[in-house]
Amino acid sequence: MITAADVDYHPSEPSARTWAETIVLVFSVPEAGILGNAYVLSRPNVGATISSVVVHSGLCTQPYEIDFTDPQMHVPAPDVFSKFTLESGLSLEATNAPRDFRVSYENALGACRFDLQFQGLHEPFDVHDATQNPLVAGADGPVDTGLGDVWANGHYDMIGHVTGTLELRGKEYQVDCFDGMDRSWGPRAELGHSGAAWIHVTLGPDFGLHLGMALGIRNGEVIYDGLRFGYVVEDGEVFGITHATVEASRVDMIAVNNHITAVDVRGKKHEFFGTAVGGAPWYSFSPAYVSCQSLFRYQVGNRVGYAEATDVLGLEFLAERLSSSGRLRAVATSHANGA
Repeated sequence: MITAADVDYHPSEPSARTWAETIVLVFSVPEAGILGNAYVLSRPNVGATISSVVVHSGLCTQPYEIDFTDPQMHVPAPDVFSKFTLESGLSLEATNAPRDFRVSYENALGACRFDLQFQGLHEPFDVHDATQNPLVAGADGPVDTGLGDVWANGHYDMIGHVTGTLELRGKEYQVDCFDGMDRSWGPRAELGHSGAAWIHVTLGPDFGLHLGMALGIRNGEVIYDGLRFGYVVEDGEVFGITHATVEASRVDMIAVNNHITAVDVRGKKHEFFGTAVGGAPWYSFSPAYVSCQSLFRYQVGNRVGYAEATDVLGLEFLAERLSSSGRLRAVATSHANGA
């Protein structure tokens, strides 16, 4: 169960140099095809923090097409994780922990700034709580969350209403969207040897869906390789997901359409078809990964919603399977051919 205390640093041995505390907020301006992320990874026992901001519009298949990126590795770690301002210009305050946050940013060169409020629509979803996540009920041993040690320890997800303003290279936008955030803590070596998808579907204040999916490579293509956790939120009530499938078509590893099916603990089925209005490969939130992320449009009847879906791919995960020296390259190809 997640409490307000989980917004702050968690106890750890001072010798645990790989201990990390992270938080990420997603925001968008769908009518402009804009998708943004603000990400912080702090290592309090080292005293250093990664601060990374990215904003992109439309389909950007190459990093140089991204409208704005500011990855600062590293800045001094804040003393408190629930309210801080980093030397990068990124600030965060838990205004109603653990659900509501204010996140603001001021670029040193004046290229980007934003001031955003995130209001959670529900109680945080604790990936490791069997009362919320049916996939861990009765589990014997560590839970495979799909991304190695990144989500294997403390981790919660939440969908919220994001409002505020964004100024991107002199042009101002109003932000009013529904999307996700997450918070993680624990030892993580950032080896980049795995991959997982972090997917949201939102249709306004009364409905959202979140999936964490494992990723694989078959015949040189990224595939969704099984549900690791997920939930549906309807009118503020959370229902764990028991089964899900995702398929996607991609351009240079950026998903441009997808098909999602899911079944929750009530036996209720959900199905969505998404079309991307923007996307980009975000290489700079961590040196070990690329986040191939898209802003998807979903329509159900007369309702339309937009939300981020990202394939978080470790660079070592990709190299082992796709590079000319990759030891699993032949295995991935033969698996796809039925060998």
